[in-house]
Amino acid sequence: MTQPIQKWLFPLFFSLTSLAMSYGQQRKTFEGPLQIGPYSGKATYQFIISDLDTVFDGDFLLQKSNLETLMENEDASFRFTGSFDEGVANGPWQFQFGEYKTNSQSQVVDYQYRVLVSGQQEIGEGVLKDGNPDGDWTYTINQIKDSEVEKVLFKSSISFENGIPQQSFQIENDSSVLVGRFLRNGLAHDEWSFYATDVVEDTENWFFEDGLLQRIQTESNGVSQELPVFDASAPNYQTIPLNDRYFALLRAILNNDSGKSQIIHLLEQNIGYYTKMDGVLSHLNAPGIAANMKVRVPFYALDSLQKNTLEQIAAEYQTAAALSNAILKNSHLNIVKRTDPEALFFYQVTEKISEEFLGPLGTLAGYIEHDIVQFQEISTISGRLWPNGKPEKEIRVTGETGREQRTFSLPSSKEFGYEGNDLLSVAALGTYARMSLEYIRGSLSSRLTNEEQLQILNGLEEELIALNTTLEQQMDSLPETFPVRYKSAMTKMKRVADSALTTYASIEEPNAKLEYGQGAKTCLSHLNKLAVSVAELPKQQEEIRKKYTDAVWNPFMANVMEEEVKKRIVSAYKDVLIPYFITIITQELNCNNASTLNDQMEHTYQRMLELRDLDTKKLERKLRREKRPKEVLQLLHQQSTAKNQ
Repeated sequence: MTQPIQKWLFPLFFSLTSLAMSYGQQRKTFEGPLQIGPYSGKATYQFIISDLDTVFDGDFLLQKSNLETLMENEDASFRFTGSFDEGVANGPWQFQFGEYKTNSQSQVVDYQYRVLVSGQQEIGEGVLKDGNPDGDWTYTINQIKDSEVEKVLFKSSISFENGIPQQSFQIENDSSVLVGRFLRNGLAHDEWSFYATDVVEDTENWFFEDGLLQRIQTESNGVSQELPVFDASAPNYQTIPLNDRYFALLRAILNNDSGKSQIIHLLEQNIGYYTKMDGVLSHLNAPGIAANMKVRVPFYALDSLQKNTLEQIAAEYQTAAALSNAILKNSHLNIVKRTDPEALFFYQVTEKISEEFLGPLGTLAGYIEHDIVQFQEISTISGRLWPNGKPEKEIRVTGETGREQRTFSLPSSKEFGYEGNDLLSVAALGTYARMSLEYIRGSLSSRLTNEEQLQILNGLEEELIALNTTLEQQMDSLPETFPVRYKSAMTKMKRVADSALTTYASIEEPNAKLEYGQGAKTCLSHLNKLAVSVAELPKQQEEIRKKYTDAVWNPFMANVMEEEVKKRIVSAYKDVLIPYFITIITQELNCNNASTLNDQMEHTYQRMLELRDLDTKKLERKLRREKRPKEVLQLLHQQSTAKNQ
């Protein structure tokens, strides 16, 4: 008797459940004020409630215009229309932005007052499919006069398929046109051509092959030029967006600015307008709209040492640039140098450091900021930054009379070598520039006001305290299992730091205090880096162990066993060099050798990672007879292949 009841109870339960769910999904309409990012206006949109959240579903409209503001001065209006499908932008969309003025004259048309406006109107429109642009998209900027289009200032036309640009595109403004095309994967391809509509002889052509820009041809004022761009035989390539990062890379390679490439100018304009539309959708929790143009570029992977070195270069540049500005823009010093030959000498040296050292370093810092270093060979970057060679450590300036010459160099200049084309050489150059400017600032301190001297000392002491605190925190954070002999090395670092701070505190004369304090700051900075290297030794040794271990089949035991390979190299690292570094730190560490020791430890670790994949038979034979640490260290770094570092 119960079986028929079960047959109709289940459909009833299912119907009631479906009814409850559909009620929760019932579409509603909102009318009222709404702010989306910087845009605040009147909205009308449809939505549903899902999991207690408001989800756009159906038509959407947000607009703003103000007649009173227009009549008084000018009005910035906007109008965004489109539709959503359960939170995903779908269907036709249009984005309007306008800035208008009026001459305050009005007309009566069909029982309505009509106000004529002039200004600029922007319209971006196309279809979104699952949140991505699909089909033809256009962005047009019209110049409006008395409510009529007077001139088209800009227009771009791009075809998309599921968010990826396809086939041909065209971007134009009131004086030029750019045409080009894409492959189906969105990569730039074939010839991209720019020509000026008023001077048809002025052209610029980019030649792509599967996304790789190989050459650029330009013609202006009857002068033709062809520039090679990216190497078609590079070992590796990477696909990246065609955006500001790519333009920064082109400027770096071609050594020009934005004003010299009309194609870049038009593309930047187009990206800016698409970013404007994207900003609206992103505030609506919808997938963003972007041009999604892609290119390929050569890729030279950076290892951890190179990345750390780039960070050091950027930091040294920032410090040195601040010191240079403080000296060159000091009003008191600019007066004193007129009558004080010593002040003039240091001022001129600072100018030369700023020009020959900091200028190129600032360019490299820009590369680092835009994250484009890995797309260029390091040796090429160095040659481009210093085409006539790096500046000498002995900086020569001409006196006021124009006849006498004086030379400046750091007392410790012999310790610096930055002639190479690798990143470590550039870092050494940056350090030399920074330390030179610190020395000059100390030498000029007597010519600054007392207030400035006090500010300098206060700032220096804050930096010393911060560095010392960081060193203490590194020691306190060591695990209980940290080897005792390594802890002894860390303790020695703290003693050296304490000694430097004690000596600094005992100096009373301001100039001497400042000069010593700057040296103590450098010392504590080196000690902190060395402490990091020692703290990472257990982790690095484990990484070396794993890298030099192979899985080997044991036929006697019928199982897989771990076997250490290149045992003499591993033994030289583990049993000779690491104990040597720890002994030197524990017994001989001081402010003068802390940086060198840290560099040796870092380079040795990186070299061990490299040697695993190199032919080391000759090296292993030599290591069998050699146990002296310095000779072992030299052997490990011999026969180093040319690297991009």
